[in-house]
Parts: sequence; structure tokens; C-alpha cells
Amino acid sequence: MQRQEPASVGILPIGALGVAFFHHLTARAAGAAGSAAFLSRRPSAEERWHRGSSVRIETAAGLRDLPLESLLCGNLPEAAAAGKLPGIILVCTNPDQLFGVVSDYVAVVEHEHRLGRLEAGAAALPLLVLCSNGIYFQRVRSSFVELLEESTLLGRLPDLWPDLMPGVVGRLMRGVTIQTALRSGAGSSAAYRPGPPGRTQLAGGDRGARAAASRLLTSLGGWFEDAGDATPTRVEFNKALVNLAMNVLGQLAAIGPAGEFRPLTVGEIAQRVPETKVLELVEAVTAVGRGVGVYRPGETAAEVLAELRLALKPTGTHVPSSLQWLEQQLASGTLQPGLAPTEKWLIEPLQQYARSLGDERTIEYFEGLERELVAATTRAGASARAR
Repeated sequence: MQRQEPASVGILPIGALGVAFFHHLTARAAGAAGSAAFLSRRPSAEERWHRGSSVRIETAAGLRDLPLESLLCGNLPEAAAAGKLPGIILVCTNPDQLFGVVSDYVAVVEHEHRLGRLEAGAAALPLLVLCSNGIYFQRVRSSFVELLEESTLLGRLPDLWPDLMPGVVGRLMRGVTIQTALRSGAGSSAAYRPGPPGRTQLAGGDRGARAAASRLLTSLGGWFEDAGDATPTRVEFNKALVNLAMNVLGQLAAIGPAGEFRPLTVGEIAQRVPETKVLELVEAVTAVGRGVGVYRPGETAAEVLAELRLALKPTGTHVPSSLQWLEQQLASGTLQPGLAPTEKWLIEPLQQYARSLGDERTIEYFEGLERELVAATTRAGASARAR
């Protein structure tokens, strides 16, 4: 029996964003056609997905069930052992799950070393593109290097400096995306609704590999752009503004004084949130960004706000992901006090940057924004439990 070639692109894991990527990367071929497959985290939180199951996808053409028989590659180490590692992996987990994914990737590097391919320059190491929302790339890359050095210390890898380390770490890059997606229902019965094609900017990593990834993903039908010399953190800050405006200000607009909740689209949020509140947000993010060298010293909040408006324009009918998440948590009665995953990896890094800069004004702003958001979601939870 002929061995099946690995897919060009792996999507980790199955979820709203991952299914949207899969849809747009395979739509031209009316199916996978070897161009995309799914991977899972380790330990797998997705035991509900097995080779006999299917993913329900809802598009303008109607509902279809996508059989997973030939589309599941297991987790990263399993895919490496089976020779099924795709060349590019789009990681769409929650931000706090990225460290586990990077740990799995180090296990893949160790696997390639055991086979004698790492030092020979023939290692099959995929590009790992982190697409989760948040400001985290520098922290995750630092953790990646530390894990590689720890593996060297334990004898599982050879000394990677100075020759091998840049090539290995250069496989890690950031994918900052405005691709929208919806999920209704839960578990294997959930229906996934991909939004229209949204831009994903690739930043960081090896320049040549990044350019090649952008070309391949675009050739498959995705909307991917090489961010060039823009740093991953700069691109993250730009997207953070979009997420804060849609998800944080969106939740505050969607939750009433008595805790009543109504999911709002981006267009509805723009109508409800005062311009002064949006500008206040932009000024705070811009101040921190200038302080850490992300924005130019002369770059004004008004210029950044203009970029934000352009980014939000195509998403007017989309319900932001955190509002979807909040609606699901309220419906299931599982909403807990505190920040949702997306907000945690936006507000907390901005607070840390502000503290390191000693900027009392922005510290107070982001801490106040957190208190306001926690109070609003607490009201919503109490209201849902009282019904």
C-alpha cells in the first residue's frame, strides 16, 4: 500500500478558527485533497474527535459534514513518529495552551535528532505559526529557547549554539489574524460557521521560511501576508487594539446594568461605544507601545485609531469571539469570575508593560478596565443564575 504524503498545512486543534482556516484552505479543491489536516494537543482534550466522527460546517451553500477519517494526524510527537507532520502548522489554541504546544514541538526536535537528521541538516521540522489572540510572542519564543537548552542539558539534544539554534527557533513565527468564525452548540455536535476570508499577517521567524509560507498558504486559497520587517510585537499590538475594541468594549456594551446580556455585532458595538471611550483605549495602548518601542515616538493615537477603523470595517456583521464565548458560558451556567482567555492575554501583558515603564496613568487605565470587565461579567453571571 502506497504511503500517504503529509498534508501541506496542519491545523491545531479542531475549533472555530481552525475550521475556518481549513475551509478557506481547501475550498478550491472542494475538500482536503491533501492540502490540510488536523492535529491535537497532548494530552488530547479532543477525544470526542476520532476517525469515525465528522465536523459539521455551515456555509452559504448549506450544512455539510466533513468526515475526519483521513484528516486526523494526532498530536505533534505522534505525527512525527508516523511521518505525517505537515510542513506548516497553524496553531489556534487558547494562548495559555501555547506553552504545551511548544513543548510538544521540542519533542519533535528531539525525535529528529534521534533519527540523525538534525545535525545532518535534514530535520523535518514544520513551521509553527501561532495564531491565537494576545500579546505573547516574545514570552513564548523565550520559553521555546529555554526548553531547547534544557533538553540539551539533559542530553536529549546536542549543543545547538551557535549553528543549529537559529534555524530551529526560526521555525517559530506569529500569525496575527482577523479571520472570523462562529461555533454553535458544543462537543462533536457543534456546527462551525467560517466567516469570510480574513487577513493573517505572518511575522517573525526565518525571513525566507516566512515568505515561502505566505506564498504556499495564499496559493491554497487563504489570505496570508508576509509582514516583512514588522516585528511580531508590533503586529500583536495592532491586533490587540482590534480585540480590545471588539471584545472588551464589546462585552461592556453588551452587558446591561442589571446583568442582561445581548450578543452584539462589531457594527452594533461601534454604534453603542462612545468615540471618547475608543480614543481613550487607543491612547493607552499607544502610550505603552511607544514606551516599549513598538510604535514610533511621533506616531499619534489618531493615526493608530485610523488603522483600527480600517481593520474593523470588514467585520461589521461579526459577533466577536469573546461575546460568543460569554453567551455559551451563560447558557451552560459555567461562567466564572475573572477574565476570559482572550482578555487575559491582552490586558495582563499591557499591565505588565505599563508597570515596567512606570507609567501610572496607563497602569490605572488597564487595571480599571479589568475591574470594569470583571464586574460586568459577574453581573451577567448572577443574572443568568437568577433566571
